[in-house]
Amino acid sequence: MNDFLTFTKGERVAIIVLAAVIFLLIAANFFIIKHKPNVNVNLLDIDSIMELHQAAIEEYYNRQRTTDNGQRASSKRYNVTETPGRQVTKSESKFKDKNQEFKTQSSAAPEPVEGKSRCFDKPSDRKTRSSEFLKINSADTTELKSLPGIGSFFAKNIVDYRNKLGGFINKQQLLEVYGLDSSRFEIISPYIILDSIEIQKVKVNHDDFKTILRHPYIEYEDVKKIVNYRETKGMITNWEHYKNVVKRDDVEERLSLYLEF
Repeated sequence: MNDFLTFTKGERVAIIVLAAVIFLLIAANFFIIKHKPNVNVNLLDIDSIMELHQAAIEEYYNRQRTTDNGQRASSKRYNVTETPGRQVTKSESKFKDKNQEFKTQSSAAPEPVEGKSRCFDKPSDRKTRSSEFLKINSADTTELKSLPGIGSFFAKNIVDYRNKLGGFINKQQLLEVYGLDSSRFEIISPYIILDSIEIQKVKVNHDDFKTILRHPYIEYEDVKKIVNYRETKGMITNWEHYKNVVKRDDVEERLSLYLEF
């Protein structure tokens, strides 16, 4: 029994250290239970931060309202009004003159830029000024566009048809131009004349198939008969001979002015 309760020096030190550790653990546990964290304090801290933030926002908007009121008051000071018995100062008079000058410049219509055409000109403003007549057989597309109601489309069609025809011998032939109706013809008719140029004629006995067919008054079947007659029987001598060759009753009589035998 004595041997069991007898400790060496090392064992006694170990027992003392172990007892000290146990004591410290018990003391620490007691301290934690006694001093629990105050959660309400932390919540109060968050509430305080939010209150400070809201106060800062209100202060900002109050400052903005004060600034706006100051600007309106400043603008009222420069609103110079003349009242009977009140003498306007030099600074007020100068400000008034500048303000009036700015309003005058703002309300004035812009000046047209030199070298620029007015895009809002009516077609009649530029197309009916000239009192000169237009020569329909020698006018180019630019000159034709000076006629009222004639733009690039109709000007090109007129020139193309004139080239195929060999020239106009009557103003009514303009009605044969693609797209040009009677109402448009009535508009341009007073401004055009037939100039005496030499009509480009079809050489019945010498031109090839395609050249003869190009003329608007000659049908495809007519060209076949003409070429076949030339190859088998010889030349066509005159207009009556031509009509006998093509054998059609509805041959355009005007065609005789475009043929050369």
